[in-house]
Amino acid sequence: MGKLFLSLSFLLSATYLFAQKSNFGIVQYNVPAGYTLMNNDNVHTYYKEDKTTGAYCNFFVYKLMPGKGGVQKDFDFSWANLVQTPFKVTGAATILPVSTLKGWQFLIGNTKYTENGVATLAMLTTFSGENKMQSICILSNSDNYKKDIEDFIASVDVIKEIKSTESVQTKTKDTDKPNDGKPGIKTPASFQNIKYEVWECNCPNLATGTQVTTKLNTVVISSDGRYLTHMPEKGLNGVTPENSNETGSWGTVTEKGNMLSLVNDKFGKMELYKIDAATLSRYPNSKSSIYKKVKPVDGLKFEGAYSPELSYYNGKTDIISKQIDPNKRPIIFFKKDGTYINEGIEFSNLTFGDAFAIGRGTYEIVNYSLILTTQSGKKLQVAFTPVLNANPASADNPGFIINNNMFYKLNKTFVPHN
Repeated sequence: MGKLFLSLSFLLSATYLFAQKSNFGIVQYNVPAGYTLMNNDNVHTYYKEDKTTGAYCNFFVYKLMPGKGGVQKDFDFSWANLVQTPFKVTGAATILPVSTLKGWQFLIGNTKYTENGVATLAMLTTFSGENKMQSICILSNSDNYKKDIEDFIASVDVIKEIKSTESVQTKTKDTDKPNDGKPGIKTPASFQNIKYEVWECNCPNLATGTQVTTKLNTVVISSDGRYLTHMPEKGLNGVTPENSNETGSWGTVTEKGNMLSLVNDKFGKMELYKIDAATLSRYPNSKSSIYKKVKPVDGLKFEGAYSPELSYYNGKTDIISKQIDPNKRPIIFFKKDGTYINEGIEFSNLTFGDAFAIGRGTYEIVNYSLILTTQSGKKLQVAFTPVLNANPASADNPGFIINNNMFYKLNKTFVPHN
């Protein structure tokens, strides 16, 4: 597609280096240096290509047009007519929750598709308000343009404020630039994929009537000073305090010297003391209640067989599932090429995609969320973290916490049935 634009370059009088703020319709933005502009009444196109490798990046800013009846309908129309049809994108979009910017509702969706044998990113943002809509599309087939994409997205704003139709306004910081759902690409805080820190502690178990002496405690802290004392079932990709359906569980974080004060109106107060950049203590000078900062997992690809069944970890066979169906067992195989084979784990996350991801498909990891895409195109998103501060990229990782359950890494004798 980038070559198509280059073939039309003779129509342009010059190649412009964009450093100033540009605007079209109700959006304004900065285009990184070195991009060529081709515009008409319907779309402003900015493109850049490495002629040696064929790598390219294109930004399309479409005109303001009549809406189709709400932000979801506006996005669906734009995805079908501005992305799928002209660029032959067959995959469904992974869509983040609805957010608001200066009264305009907007949705962001993206997918990876193959163009001439090369994996290509397609990303669409659609703004909706006052019965109008405007969309921005990004296409790129190379990670070389990651910085350009980050800078462009971070600069996008709306120039006209309208009265919001939402009952809840989301407060964000202009300086925040969290991840947008694709590994390594960031967006403004207003795009609402907040970047979080996750801290885990193998803390003493205070519950009575149990032989378990310790349990894994989790604290999630957002970049804008809010916290949660558990991991949401779908992880943190696209999750905000406002859209998580558990507003009362979130509290505020205040930094007081070497201490973090975590206050929740419903559950009370908690204090964490800094030991170093990756270690917090539940109590001053405590050695038994240590929280470790979980390492980032964005873009992680790994390989191995994993199961929540401890019997499999011990090298045994689950007798019950073997009797029911010898080819079905609670094991999922991940490969470094981004594919998975799920032989029998039935995920129960009904709130964010396909409840069952059995069979073959692809996976990606974003903002402590594992997103499984089945062969039918359905998606399932569940929580995903390493255990404590273990290195998630290590070949000998002990396992991961997936869907808030421990998935043990099995030995190499476990191979897929098919």
